[in-house]
Amino acid sequence: MTTAASITTHYEQFLQLLNRDAGDPPRPPAAADGRATVRARYGERVDPSGGSQPIVLTRDEWIRNQIDLTLALGRLLTEDDVVVSAVPYELSFIGAEVDRVIEMVGASVISVGTSGTICPMPRLLGLIEQYEVTALVCSPSFAAELAGLAVSLGKRPEDSTVRTIVCVGEAGSTERLDRIGATWAARTSALYGTPSAPTVAVACAEGALHLCDHRLRAEVRGGRRGELLLDGAPTGEAVELWPADRCACGSASPVLVPLGSASSAVRGPDGLVTALDVERIVFGHRRLAPHFACVLRDGTFHVTCAVADPGAVDLGAMRRALRGGIGEALGVEAEVTVVGAQDWSTATS
Repeated sequence: MTTAASITTHYEQFLQLLNRDAGDPPRPPAAADGRATVRARYGERVDPSGGSQPIVLTRDEWIRNQIDLTLALGRLLTEDDVVVSAVPYELSFIGAEVDRVIEMVGASVISVGTSGTICPMPRLLGLIEQYEVTALVCSPSFAAELAGLAVSLGKRPEDSTVRTIVCVGEAGSTERLDRIGATWAARTSALYGTPSAPTVAVACAEGALHLCDHRLRAEVRGGRRGELLLDGAPTGEAVELWPADRCACGSASPVLVPLGSASSAVRGPDGLVTALDVERIVFGHRRLAPHFACVLRDGTFHVTCAVADPGAVDLGAMRRALRGGIGEALGVEAEVTVVGAQDWSTATS
């Protein structure tokens, strides 16, 4: 089993790699020879206009991101775990980082990506059973859809061997992550990053996301809630940033609450309103399956959600209740569609 001591050893080895070259005495990471600026990985991000912009991580940035993620996943995974990594690889950093870190922790990894071409979800369900997979690293939507498919095939996700789900690549409310965890009978945790910085905040034992402030300087444009700035640069991501004492874990690092894309937010009576705010309201209803989609069009949130047993629910009444609840709590307009979980793929395609 992986121990805190072994993870700390990896951490120290990483730091030694950052601070010295082979045979050289220790020196500051920002060496005069420019070693710390050597480019390690290239990728792309989508800007607010929808265009693609190149991004690059230096060797030292890449290693420091891996250090923080290794320490975080070392609290969740052990050498006994078999982990499915269903994380985007194409022109992104997070997929490669997750796979490397799972190996560093000592767990076994099955890397399937998200294209679904070679390993579509029905095959993945078979692999979970065949290899007795104990953990998933994927987006909340992926975990919900995989569970829905399992149910449609007559399987019970809660009876699988999966016991840990780490959600990445998509902001998710605590309320929805709890619903996903209940569906799989698994504990859920989150990791937060941006296209340019794959590990920005990691979860503590209490489940809160704490900023990696020993290497990142974070600010929020507009106060406590607004666009995230990292080292002064806009990220296009909306967050809340709170003092460390908001969490009882004892960490000295600020608590970060992801809110999704800044472009998918509107101004409500009490300030910025995002799809995550809408999600929290929606998942106050117990009968909903963990599926959720929300897009902002012309200032109105268009929400699609699902119920596990549509025959036991008045869908029209639920739709009206959700729409009214969103308007009353947030002061924004919302159009709500409620479907049966078995119709989810058709409704959102």
